[in-house]
Amino acid sequence: MTTTFPRLSAALPVAQGKARPTPRIIQFGEGNFLRAFFDWKVDRLNEATGADWGVVVVRPIAGGMPHTLNEQDGLYTVLSRGVDDSGTAVSESRLVGCIRRELSAHSEWEAVLDLARTPEITVMVSNTTDAGIAYVPTVAYGDAPPVSFPAKVTRYLHERWKHFGGAPETGLQLLACELIDHNGDELRRIVLQHAAEWSLEPGFIAWVEQHNAFYNTLVDRIVPGFPRADADALRAELGYDDLFMTTGELFHLLVIERKPGMPDLRLPLGQYDAGTIITDDVTPYKARKVAILNGAHTALCPLAMLAGIATVGESVTNPVGARFLDRLLGEEIIPLLSLPKAELQDFADAVLRRFRNPYIRHLWHDISLNGLVKYQTRDLDRLLGYAEEFGSYPRLLSLSLAAWLVFYLGRFPAAETLPPRDAPEILARITAIAALDQGSDGVAAMVAAYLQEPAFWGRSIDTPALRKQVTHWFGVLTEAPFSFDRLGEIVQ
Repeated sequence: MTTTFPRLSAALPVAQGKARPTPRIIQFGEGNFLRAFFDWKVDRLNEATGADWGVVVVRPIAGGMPHTLNEQDGLYTVLSRGVDDSGTAVSESRLVGCIRRELSAHSEWEAVLDLARTPEITVMVSNTTDAGIAYVPTVAYGDAPPVSFPAKVTRYLHERWKHFGGAPETGLQLLACELIDHNGDELRRIVLQHAAEWSLEPGFIAWVEQHNAFYNTLVDRIVPGFPRADADALRAELGYDDLFMTTGELFHLLVIERKPGMPDLRLPLGQYDAGTIITDDVTPYKARKVAILNGAHTALCPLAMLAGIATVGESVTNPVGARFLDRLLGEEIIPLLSLPKAELQDFADAVLRRFRNPYIRHLWHDISLNGLVKYQTRDLDRLLGYAEEFGSYPRLLSLSLAAWLVFYLGRFPAAETLPPRDAPEILARITAIAALDQGSDGVAAMVAAYLQEPAFWGRSIDTPALRKQVTHWFGVLTEAPFSFDRLGEIVQ
């Protein structure tokens, strides 16, 4: 017999006494990430300090989930799950109450513009996907709404400027959380481009430039989303049904770049949240995340697939996988980064705990999507930098480089069920490389073409020393079915 639970709302006993703060933040993006990351942080800030930061969520595009947060009075649950510093599995729930309302930009654009006339709303946050901060030349001022996010922001800011007569204190602080480099700078650039193309007033352009602050950010938290596998058990545990329940790992990091001359943050997360850092340069933190978190993923990914290991968790709970990552990070990645070594090691330790998270099942084949460009952007600088600094190529990063070639060529037992997934032009280049495998020099010819291919690396990375090393590892990886036992012999 199925038990029916009441839908989460402000009327339920569990919500009684939950602070419902004044709307002071407009948020473009209603998805799991912002709700389990930014809004969760704001809710914790309100509770810990008695602050009064409420959020109005704007769904930036039509479609998506058929339900809205309004059906639950803006309330939802975040489950934080992972492995703590002691190695213990932890699952914590929080009822988040800082969201006060959800609007649709598509069907309620005038209501969105009305928020621009609200003096209390002084912060804007966004996560509109990696492609959200993009210039679209066809948008017009009178579109209701403009199709692109930067155009929506331009129109919103212009409405605010008009309503408040360009008063300096009415400028916004904008936190762009999209996963692109210099996200705040890029949003500002496109907003000013639209303002110029739409022939908006010089006074408005000056107000945007001088009195609105666009902060670059780095965001980091794995958010798997709604916990479908154990939703029934969670309903029974919590005593209510929550359509917007979402999960996130224990780790969370928000880095906000406050450049010299930019105003202090109105939202004081940096003062009270250990997972928020305010810095004048986000670049070292970006390099740390890309090199250690993403770089470790990318380096181990093809080796695990060749060895028949399906998930990240299986790999790092195996002593061989853990040893590989420990040596990779300690010997080939951390020495090439600029932050203090102790800080980098703490972050690396946290990354390994995150990889062991029993609540998240990351398939290596999913991570392998567009694997060559991931190696280029996450590991190649360390490979080449190591060679420049130490005079030889790093063993484990070059082993991974060879393993990616083996994976793309399909030279391993599970190749039929784990095909490479990449752009057609990339796969076409791999096919051409495979055709070079003829005669005794076939492997060397393939490796040379692989290292010389600008479609993979942006330029040729071929050198005699790297070619020799990758050719050697290619032979090791293909002479017999590869296994973690063999990887263990290599790592030692």
